[in-house]
Amino acid sequence: MKKILIAAIVICSTAFSVKAQHISLNGFGGYNLQDRVEFGGAWGEVQDGGFWGASIEGVNAHGHGIELLYQQQRTSLPLYRYGGNSQINKDNDQAAISYIMLNGVQYMMHNPNVQPYGGIGLGMAIVKAIDNNNSQTKFAWDAKLGIKLKATPSIGIKIQTQLYSISQCTGGGFYVGGGGGGVGVTSYSTVFQFGFMGGLCIDLAGKH
Repeated sequence: MKKILIAAIVICSTAFSVKAQHISLNGFGGYNLQDRVEFGGAWGEVQDGGFWGASIEGVNAHGHGIELLYQQQRTSLPLYRYGGNSQINKDNDQAAISYIMLNGVQYMMHNPNVQPYGGIGLGMAIVKAIDNNNSQTKFAWDAKLGIKLKATPSIGIKIQTQLYSISQCTGGGFYVGGGGGGVGVTSYSTVFQFGFMGGLCIDLAGKH
């Protein structure tokens, strides 16, 4: 699944970029808010914290774009039994959450220097335990609203709100350490990460 998804993302992005009016290289950083995750026998949290990322984006003259994006956050994933306050996975709760996404984006091109946009995409989330290097790959989707401000024809910044979601319906628990203490955390749960980001954009000329 992982290899097929990566291949599909690369092929789609390459095919679109050939027809794009310009290619945008984006580097960004931001902050995600905390989310509580409910499981069958326990509950957990995805702690808030900063993230970084980069993307390449092809946009045509009508503002239609496709973006290939990578984003990563180092965070803590504490897990608790219902009715108790003690953390189950106290020594195994550090993880890195990485997203690889293919996003469709629509820009409003009425003003070349001020371009509001929205987007939605599909891809995968890779959750890797820092302590033991165990990892899981999950289906993910995202949605975003933002504005691109151009200082020059080739340099600009982005300010954006975003929502990333990791689906657990494909099986397997989100907590890569297994939870410990005999508590099963495999269930039909979903992670939501709402955040804010800002970044630098470099626009390169494409096919006209």
